[in-house]
Amino acid sequence: MIRAHLATFPARIGILFETLDSIHAQVDQVFVVFNEYAALPPQLERYDNIKAIIPDRDLKDTGKFFFPVDNDDIVFTIDDDIIYPPDYVTTTLAQAKKLDFDTTIVGYQAHKWVYRKQLSRLGWRNFMFHKRVKKPCHADILGTGTACMLGKNMPPFADFSGSAGFVDIRFGNMQKDAGRGMCALPRDDGYLRGNLPDHLFGSSLLHMVGKTGRPDLVEETYTLISKCDPLKK
Repeated sequence: MIRAHLATFPARIGILFETLDSIHAQVDQVFVVFNEYAALPPQLERYDNIKAIIPDRDLKDTGKFFFPVDNDDIVFTIDDDIIYPPDYVTTTLAQAKKLDFDTTIVGYQAHKWVYRKQLSRLGWRNFMFHKRVKKPCHADILGTGTACMLGKNMPPFADFSGSAGFVDIRFGNMQKDAGRGMCALPRDDGYLRGNLPDHLFGSSLLHMVGKTGRPDLVEETYTLISKCDPLKK
């Protein structure tokens, strides 16, 4: 089964269905966690391949991993503020199969720990999902809004306990511990595009968690950095 996994919350209702419209026909089924909802939105009735739940607590971004998968599934984890192009699934899989997809996670939003010569220090090289990347590149973090993996390589939901708000970093740690590679895929400028309006920026996890300096986030990040090789190509 080719499947897409998504977690959302009420502030995103105005853009959510743009995302679903862009991806649902490309996969066999879309699995959606509706955090903080009192009832499922009636607009879901227009889709015939969406499985949706309202969890008993706010799972935030860990909700992408709530639904169990089979080992031979192909899983796309997606975000509710990205528009996916009509060939997203076929193009991603074609590129993944040129790599060792059996042991490699692929995606578009990515970060790599490198030595930055112009600054004479170590730091992150960022591959933004809407920006051009010329060729496949090793990554140390993959954004789980644009990631693709085999079901057997998708960590179980229980392993994300305590990582709400920084799932991408936990995901990177787990893939490194498992000895799997992560790769940023090539694409042109604008192949993927965001649809988050300015007035919703405050609802982003980057704003609410990523820039807060929370001790648990800092600890998880430094744990991941300790596993990185800044010289790896």
